[in-house]
Amino acid sequence: MNDVELGIYVPSYGRAHTTTTYKFFDECTYVVRESEKEAYHNAGIQKIWAIPDTEIDNYVKVSNYINDHAPEQIIFTIDDDVDYFIYRIERNTKITDKEIIISEIERIAQIMLDLGIGFGAEDAAISPWNYSAEFTFKGTTGAMRWYNKSAYKSRYDEKVYHNCDLDVALHELLVNRIILRPMYFCVKAGTDTNAGGNSSKTRHEQRDCVDEMKRRWGKHFGYNFKNNKPRINVDR
Repeated sequence: MNDVELGIYVPSYGRAHTTTTYKFFDECTYVVRESEKEAYHNAGIQKIWAIPDTEIDNYVKVSNYINDHAPEQIIFTIDDDVDYFIYRIERNTKITDKEIIISEIERIAQIMLDLGIGFGAEDAAISPWNYSAEFTFKGTTGAMRWYNKSAYKSRYDEKVYHNCDLDVALHELLVNRIILRPMYFCVKAGTDTNAGGNSSKTRHEQRDCVDEMKRRWGKHFGYNFKNNKPRINVDR
């Protein structure tokens, strides 16, 4: 990526002894609350960015904090509970080579840099039958996200906390007219069920969030309460 630096960050809370993502990288930075720094250090995490608890005490705050304060131009964040990486085309194929993993992360970052794209995210649905093209514009965001600071114009918003990634994606489509959605490169990760997860959200909170998203984005956002799945629908 020439002289442009790429930073790899893993926001984590309450998972010092269960986190798995660091195993797939030779170097990555865990972003943790100051009160948990020692626990992560004792668990063997090599590189830790500890921030006062109140500054990053939820997903929205930690995402914005990383983008506001990380020094690199391209920021890559990934969930802390990755089970494995995959190539998803006609079928899912596990990727075990760390060099291949980092090269794909860098490839997507380079495309964003070359095209002036501000936001990128993998697809949350990793089943082979969901593959339709190498890159696309629809779907929900998964565990991997890329930010190009020179083009990124959005911020995470607590008013739409449970769908804040989708809110960012739609805002980037509004202001930049493009996001990057790699469909071929995905991860299998936990779904807020292990220690430190976000499984405590209430139906009332979900409805408030969905109502606000619909107010903002109208027909471009939908939510199926039967299976708890949101969707983005933007014709291109």
